Amino acid sequence: MARKDSEKNTYTVSTAEISEIFGISTRRVQQLAKDGVFVRVGHGQFDLPASVNSFIEYRLDDTKDEGVLDKTTEEAKWTRARREKTELELQIMRGDLHRSEDVRRVMNDLMGAFRARILSIPSKFAPQLVGLTEIPPIKEVLKQGVYEALEELSDYDPMVFYDISKDKMLLEDADEVTSIDDELNGEPVRHDGKPKK
Repeated sequence: MARKDSEKNTYTVSTAEISEIFGISTRRVQQLAKDGVFVRVGHGQFDLPASVNSFIEYRLDDTKDEGVLDKTTEEAKWTRARREKTELELQIMRGDLHRSEDVRRVMNDLMGAFRARILSIPSKFAPQLVGLTEIPPIKEVLKQGVYEALEELSDYDPMVFYDISKDKMLLEDADEVTSIDDELNGEPVRHDGKPKK
């Protein structure tokens, strides 16, 4: 418990007591005492009012430092973010990367066509099954219908995504692509696509 020294008009507490007051470990108390945050009056004894004031100042200084932005670090982060954004936009324009709404639209169309193909199997293949009494030929006709439907899914064409994209980039020649890549890599490029000397 805190003890009052009547001569010096101070309250002293032990390491365990100050640890309990501040809700930190005794090891952390020792570290803060070593850093001069807690005011020692003897071995394992601390001046409580002075330590409280010192700790408050220490915490206020910490929160001030957290709010300060390092200009160089922030500019580097901003530059990196802009570069990444530009690279992603370029991939979208080239058709190497697709926006989620484009993928959703293409996949909905693909699944709709597949569903229609599956639902058409009975009406399309029922006439071929009339008169068949053996299981193997019936299986073969139905298998043919299933394979035709599955073929609908196997025809992947990346240009379908590119064709519906609003972010198209018509690349007339490879030099234009190279010049864009060079600009992204920080190399100065003239408007005709050739690197500046």
